[in-house]
Parts: sequence; structure tokens; C-alpha cells
Amino acid sequence: MSSEQSSSLVIPQKSDCMYTACYCEENIWQLAKLILELNKSTPNMKCYVIFVSNYNKCVHLWNQNSGHNEGLMFWDYHVFLIVQHLDQTLVFDMDTRLPFPAPFSQYAKEAIREEFKESHSKRYFKVVDADVYVAQFSSDRNHMIEDDRWMSPPPPYPPILNEAKVHNLDNFISMDPSNEFGPVLNLEEFKARFS
Repeated sequence: MSSEQSSSLVIPQKSDCMYTACYCEENIWQLAKLILELNKSTPNMKCYVIFVSNYNKCVHLWNQNSGHNEGLMFWDYHVFLIVQHLDQTLVFDMDTRLPFPAPFSQYAKEAIREEFKESHSKRYFKVVDADVYVAQFSSDRNHMIEDDRWMSPPPPYPPILNEAKVHNLDNFISMDPSNEFGPVLNLEEFKARFS
């Protein structure tokens, strides 16, 4: 574990975090849970889970491990974590080529960048309090099964289920502003909130 970012903020090494390719929502659930536990006595820390998607389920990010040409990758949705503490805003993205964590300014400039001109590719960002996400997220993983086969092998642990044991991943991915769990911001609003 490293605390070099701040004397009182405990940050896990990327190698200490659970990771399964194509399960960003579960990777970030595990990471949010870990960071909240490591920093439960850290004052003034705010932790947010960020869902990026749109109505067409096609959003772009750069500097992604799976991407080509500057790491450009198109996801149906992507999930990363933001931690704010004192004057720092740090982004934890398990799928980026950028540092782990990356300062928000670097992540915004090198991974999020600008929108494409096509309106159908406009990205939206749902901001969910990490403690809400850890308590309420629930996935039966059925979205990863096609023709009775896994599209990508699942994590080695059982599915993450909330008390109700009802799959709600789609509610987190939804960028309908009336949906629950957190505000939905456009790119300009998102950058303004965390810059």
C-alpha cells in the first residue's frame, strides 16, 4: 500500500486490486469497497463511482489498455472511480494506460479528451456516491452471457448481490436523468465539477 499522494490518504497499488477484464463495474465495486475501508478514518475524503455511457451505448475513451491508436476504445459503458481529498482529485481506472491513480486534470486531458462531432457519440457521466454503490449495486452477470456462453470469463468470486438480490446494473448504466443513484452530467458539467 502507498500513501505517497497524501500523508493521510491510503491508496492501494494497482497490483493489490482485484481485476477481471470486461467487468469494470465489479472491478470498481471491489476498489471502492477497499478504498472506503482503508480510509474510513480519513477526514474530508469523498469517493465517487463514475459511469460513462449514452443512449446509444457507445462511448469513447483514450489511453485504454484494450485500445489501438493512442489507446482509443469504444465501450458500451465504462466505470471508474474518483477520490477527492484536500486539494487532490484522483482518478482510478483499472483499464487505463495512465498512472494509477491519475490526477483528474491528466485523465480529463489524456483519456476523456473532447467529444466527437457526431451527436450520437456524446458522452454522459453518472456520479454515484461510492458508499451508495457498494451498498446497492447488484449484478447477476447475465449481461455477459450470450448463447449460453460467457462473452468473457467471469471473476473468480460469486456475483455481487445487494440485500434485495435483484440485478440493477442497467439502472446504474442508464443515463436517463430521472433514474436513481446520482446526477447525470454532460462533459462540460463533469469537467467543471471535478476540475
